[in-house]
Amino acid sequence: MEGQTLQLIGSLAAILVLAGIAWALKLGHSTRIEGAQHAMALASEADSGFDPVEAAVSRDGDGAIVADKAGRIMVLRGHGAQFAGRVLEPGSATQVETHSLIVTPADRRYGPVTLDLGDEAQAWALRIDALHKQPDA
Repeated sequence: MEGQTLQLIGSLAAILVLAGIAWALKLGHSTRIEGAQHAMALASEADSGFDPVEAAVSRDGDGAIVADKAGRIMVLRGHGAQFAGRVLEPGSATQVETHSLIVTPADRRYGPVTLDLGDEAQAWALRIDALHKQPDA
C-alpha cells in the first residue's frame, strides 16, 4: 500500500512539473492575431514577396485579410500554433453573411475561412471579387 501511495505522489509531481513546463513555454495557448500590424507581419512571413500595406483582423483574432502594394490579397488563418496564409487568385470565392466574410481560396486544400470583419466585410468581398476581372499575368 505504501508503495502505491509513493507511486501516486510521484506521478502527481511529474504531472505538475510537465504542466509547469507547458505553461512556461506557452504551449496550448490559443494563437491570436493581435491587430493589423501583427497580421501584416504574419503575411510577410508567409510569403517573402508579399509587401503588405493594409489589413483587417477578424474580431475573434483567428484570421485576417491583408492587401499588398501590388494589389494582391492574402487570407490568414490559424494552423495549429502557427498561421498559414494564401495569396488569393482568380477563382477565389466570397460570401458575406451579416458581418462575416467567408473566403474560399482557389486552392481548395486551404479550405474556407470565416472572418468577422463587421462593416468591412462587404468592401473586402468586393475587392476579392475584383480579382476575377484582372487579366492573367
